[in-house]
Amino acid sequence: MSPAKLPALFALIKSPGDPLIEVAGAYFPAWLGCMIAGTLGAWLVGEILSRIGLAAILQPPFLMYPALFALMTCAVWLVFFSAA
Repeated sequence: MSPAKLPALFALIKSPGDPLIEVAGAYFPAWLGCMIAGTLGAWLVGEILSRIGLAAILQPPFLMYPALFALMTCAVWLVFFSAA
């Protein structure tokens, strides 16, 4: 390993990692909680749009539902875990 790469290696080792969520005494990575919330959020938005008759705007569904999941997951991460 070249000496020029050592600062990058030390920065990687000293990084604190992702935030943790405590659930009943067990610690889970925050991204896991965000993915669960994103799944529930995408399902909820899909149900709401279906009930009000606007589910047709989510076409094609095999592309739109994963995109909705990604949007919800990133939104939850930004709202609860952004370091702003």
